[in-house]
Amino acid sequence: MRILTNVPKAELEYLTSQPTSKAMIEKVKKESVYIPEGDAQGAADFVAMRENQKQAASLQISDEGMAALKQAAEPQEDDSQKEQIKKQISNLKNELTKIKGKQASSEKAKEVQDKKVSAIMQQISMLSMQLIQLEKTESESTI
Repeated sequence: MRILTNVPKAELEYLTSQPTSKAMIEKVKKESVYIPEGDAQGAADFVAMRENQKQAASLQISDEGMAALKQAAEPQEDDSQKEQIKKQISNLKNELTKIKGKQASSEKAKEVQDKKVSAIMQQISMLSMQLIQLEKTESESTI
């Protein structure tokens, strides 16, 4: 049995998309691991070698590193309400451009798309008003 290891997905797709299997056969002959039929010890050695490779490729994170990772994953409390609203508006605008970029296949789909656009526009308007109100209160408090 011949076992081919460490073949990138792109290369595997290239090899399997060929009209003949000549390139795949040559690669297997050159780069594969050969285990004779009935060689249980050789197969067991190969399996053990692959397990060691998988374990070596795993990532070990210390307790301090895990704590830092969790802290980085938590939402930042430093973001002011103003910044959060700006991010929401930005996300909604991105979503709006995606929806507008899609072509509706039927009248019903066009109506649904229009309703989604309208709803997102309303959300953006509401958030913009909140942002203006926050800026107004901040400017009044600094005066």
